[in-house]
Amino acid sequence: MIATTPALLVSPDGEVEELLLDSRHADQLRCIRFHVQGSSVHPLGRRAVVHVGHGGQSVNDVAGQAWMSIAGGSRPPVLRGPVVITGAADRAGDFMPLPEFSAQAVRRAANLLGGAIGLPFSVSAVQRHGGRRYQCDAYAIKRDKTSGRWAFVVLDGVGDRPAVQRFAQKFAPRIARAAAGHGDPARALAAVRVQARDELHWDFDPRTDPSAVAVVATVDHRSPLIRLAWTGDARAYRGTLIGTAEPATQDHNYAQKLRSRGRVPGRYDRNFITSCLMTGSIGTAVIEKKHTRRLLLCSDGVYAPLAEEGPDIGGILDFADDAKDAATMLVDDAIAASKDDYPDNATALVVDITPV
Repeated sequence: MIATTPALLVSPDGEVEELLLDSRHADQLRCIRFHVQGSSVHPLGRRAVVHVGHGGQSVNDVAGQAWMSIAGGSRPPVLRGPVVITGAADRAGDFMPLPEFSAQAVRRAANLLGGAIGLPFSVSAVQRHGGRRYQCDAYAIKRDKTSGRWAFVVLDGVGDRPAVQRFAQKFAPRIARAAAGHGDPARALAAVRVQARDELHWDFDPRTDPSAVAVVATVDHRSPLIRLAWTGDARAYRGTLIGTAEPATQDHNYAQKLRSRGRVPGRYDRNFITSCLMTGSIGTAVIEKKHTRRLLLCSDGVYAPLAEEGPDIGGILDFADDAKDAATMLVDDAIAASKDDYPDNATALVVDITPV
C-alpha cells in the first residue's frame, strides 16, 4: 500500500508542485507546515482544504483563482505566500487525495494567471515506496517563463527517515528551478549544494554524511541538445529510435571505480557512493534530441532490480504507449523484480521528446 496522499503546493509565482503527504495525520500536518509556516485551514465544502500561512508575503492570486473555481465562485480571503491544497479530511483526520476535477481547476488557474504554455512533449513521473517506511525519492518539473526552458530532476535521498524525506522534497524543486532559470544543470547542482550546506538543521551533518544523489536534465526548444548533470548513482537513459536504452550518465560509486580498472564489482559495491548533493564530483553530459525518442531519469530503485532480474529498460521504453505508461511499467516491474526483503524507493520520470 502506498502510504502517501497527493496534494498540490501553489506558489505565488504561479508554480504548482505535487506533494506526497504521509498517510498518518500527524505527519501530514508536519509536511504541510514544512511548506506553509503557521498554517491555518480553510475547508471548501467536501471538495478540498486550503492550508495557508499568515504574514506579509506576496498575494497568491493563483490560489485565489483556484479557490473560486473549486468553490463555485465564492470569494476567498486574501491568500498570501505558498498555499497547500489537499482533499477533505476523513473521520480519522487524514487528508484525502484532492479530487481530479479540483486538481485540474488549480492547474487551469496557474495556466491562466501564470502565463504557462502547454508542454511541447509528454512527461510523467511515477513513484513507489517499495519496502521502505518513507518515500525519500523526490522529483520536480519546472519551466522558466522567460526562456521557455524546461528542467527535470530526480533526487534520491540516502536513508529511510523523516529528515531525509524532507530534505529530498525541499531540494528537488530548488534544483529544477535553478536549472530551468539558467539552463546549466551542473551549475544548478553546485548552487543548491551551497544552499544545502548552509542549512544545518537536519539530523545528519550535511557537510560529511551522504544526503542525496540527483540527476538533472534541461530541454530548451532553441537547442538541439539535452543537457544533463548528476551526482552519485541517480541515472539518465536515452531511449533510442531503434528501441534500445543507452545510459547517458556514469555512476559515482565504488562499483564504477572497479569497472574502470577492469575489475568485476560485487553486488553491493554499488551502494558505496563517491559523490552526493553535498560533496564530490558533478558529472555532465549532452545528448542529441533528434536521436532520442524518450528520456528516462530514475533512482537506483528502478534500474538496479531491472538490471539484475527484470525486463530490459530499453524494451519497456520502446513498448510503452506513452510517458505515463513507460514510467508506471518501469517502477512496477522494478519493485516486482527486486530480490531485497525491503525493496528500495523507486522513481521514474519519463519525457517523450518527439512532439505529441
